[in-house]
Amino acid sequence: MATVVFVGEMVRAVRHRDEPRILARLVGSFEGYVSGLLVNGAGLGVLGTMEIENDLPVVLMVLLTGWCLSNIGVSAVVFVVVAQSRIRRPEAWAELDFVERHAPKYGRPPETIEEYRALQLQE
Repeated sequence: MATVVFVGEMVRAVRHRDEPRILARLVGSFEGYVSGLLVNGAGLGVLGTMEIENDLPVVLMVLLTGWCLSNIGVSAVVFVVVAQSRIRRPEAWAELDFVERHAPKYGRPPETIEEYRALQLQE
């Protein structure tokens, strides 16, 4: 499903690969893209097994294989772009992680020093 839903996010990630704030706000989580790689890789393994057993028609096998490969492609591109950004700009990502962890949620006022700092960094 990543191909249909997340191809726009893949293009956005590539376009803004040097901007951690935009990459942090992509639809879907980094873990979601990693799981997309793993699940579709497993799907290719299942399709390979089914091909050996000759359980599926050739047309359906080609369609499902193409679908899995396109999902893997989208997930892999986003994974690589975000991973490279995290390696190249660790300070910016540390700041974003701090804000995400400590910013007050649901409109409540800040109560700790970390929450005040997170609000300042958000702006």
